[in-house]
Amino acid sequence: MDNFDSEYSATPDLFGAEPERSLVRFADRLDPSRTVLDVGCGQGRNSLYLARRGLTVDALDPSQVAVEQVGRAADAHDLPIRTIQGTFQDLGDTGRDYSGILVFGLIPVLTRPQIGELVRAVDTHLGRGGHLWITAFGTWDPDYPLRAADWVEEDRNSFRSPDGRLRTYLESGELVALFPGLETIHSWEGLGPEHRHGNGPVERHGMAEAVLRRG
Repeated sequence: MDNFDSEYSATPDLFGAEPERSLVRFADRLDPSRTVLDVGCGQGRNSLYLARRGLTVDALDPSQVAVEQVGRAADAHDLPIRTIQGTFQDLGDTGRDYSGILVFGLIPVLTRPQIGELVRAVDTHLGRGGHLWITAFGTWDPDYPLRAADWVEEDRNSFRSPDGRLRTYLESGELVALFPGLETIHSWEGLGPEHRHGNGPVERHGMAEAVLRRG
């Protein structure tokens, strides 16, 4: 998995300041008496959004810089966020009762075996009645043919660059199909909004997003 320590140190709001649109749309479904887990929280745009709404959040990220930035923001505004440096593999096998799990922007940097591990982690830690928010890049992404042509394919629709970067793309319908035991509340596939990462070029990704519920 990518570690964005240097990028987070250099660029505020590297992945934007606003929360994910699907989170805003369906946040009212969360049980305010239970904790939400933000996997790959980055600089905290989604964790901070929920905490400002009064929800308690465990914000998890492998980047020490990221968890420090989120922790400072939470402390400055007395928000109920616990920061944890690590990955979803570090959560262990003891199930937790999270009312929501957020997995935004993570699947594109996971190998196929790691995606399988993520599915198992969600199954272990999402409580009854809990909701999963998740996004992925799709094979309709404008960059997909470039990766297929210039990078080495190491698994199905998963490519490795010469300098070691990974991008994994899901096929249409595949995101929801990863979680057959969960009820689909929302599913969307298409081109996401134009955006920049810091001072980088304008980008637009082929996206899949879903909100799923455990019965």
